[in-house]
Amino acid sequence: MNVTMVGTLPPIKGISRTYCLPLAEALSRFVDIDFVGFSHIYPDRLYPDGTTEGGGEHVFAPGCRIRTRAPLDWFNPLGWLWTGLTVPGRLLHVHWWTFYLAPVELTLLVAAKLRRTPVVMTVHNVLAHETNALDRALTRLAFSLADHFIVHTEQNRRQLVDIFGVPRGRISIIPFGALTLYDDAPMSRTEARRRLGLDDTERVLLHFGNIRDYKGLDVLLAALRIVADSVPNVRLVVAGPCWTGWERYGRLIKQLDLKQHVLLQIGYVPTPMVKAYFRSADLVVLPYVHFEAQSGPGNIALAFAVPMIVTRTGGLPKLVRDADAVVPPGDAGALAEAIVACLRDDEKLARMADDSAALRQEYAWGRIARRTVTLYEEVLSGRGNR
Repeated sequence: MNVTMVGTLPPIKGISRTYCLPLAEALSRFVDIDFVGFSHIYPDRLYPDGTTEGGGEHVFAPGCRIRTRAPLDWFNPLGWLWTGLTVPGRLLHVHWWTFYLAPVELTLLVAAKLRRTPVVMTVHNVLAHETNALDRALTRLAFSLADHFIVHTEQNRRQLVDIFGVPRGRISIIPFGALTLYDDAPMSRTEARRRLGLDDTERVLLHFGNIRDYKGLDVLLAALRIVADSVPNVRLVVAGPCWTGWERYGRLIKQLDLKQHVLLQIGYVPTPMVKAYFRSADLVVLPYVHFEAQSGPGNIALAFAVPMIVTRTGGLPKLVRDADAVVPPGDAGALAEAIVACLRDDEKLARMADDSAALRQEYAWGRIARRTVTLYEEVLSGRGNR
């Protein structure tokens, strides 16, 4: 089977390293992949810290049946149309993660329809995190052109059904895989903490990834004030680029007198440094206040077998097995109570780490690839399009 996949690969940021790359490599064990990517995905000014990361293009492991090319540019509609009309795959698999790319993807999808090529669409975000009328209109139009959809959570499936009227039989839930690519070499906790300027005696909480309002950093800071009164050696590491104004968080840190309990790394975290943050952490905290999908930072935590506390929203509860590790969104008191219970009980932390290690196997990319290939076969036979 030959499949054409449209997405991004390194050095472009976003879902390149965290989804497209590991999925394509795993799929190439079963099918031939023609990967169509971007040379320029969109203007750098739309993305904090730019759209690309240094280090050059990825070199695939020996034996990967992947042909890559990057004919797409955000400014070249003729390239979009030519690509759509000439894709060699029996099936087109596209990724939908931001409506900014709607013109590109709509052109590819229309061209696929003209050629009667079946389309599978992985929907990473049914709606943008900060949605608007234009987002919904473009998303509805794009979704009308796909034959089958892959989402990561039941909440995403409900959104497709309730908001866009997609029949449930045309939607499959296939989870995001554990992001083991960051664990590329041994690193002890002591060495990781030394690199970040942390002490071995500190109890370290990690809030990792893009800082956006829905991720609840303000709730975590309020909880940290309560935690610090019970666990004086607690330290919260906040690492990632800020997509909203940092001033409100800075004021909150000052008002709550948390400066000595917070280590800030505001900005893009280079891939080689990701490991140091997760190796340093006693506990990864995902305090999202609203969310429907699956968490990239959560899947990195699984790869490093780090214990997690999450809120009861989207696919976050699926990342843990301990019911005490799931708290109501927006509840700083409940979040603080859960954090303190973990930090005061090393045996509990060890059990939660074992849970993360077990879930890492459950979310292995090989399993995800097998389920995806089965779906391809169903769509090509017509059984996945009912």
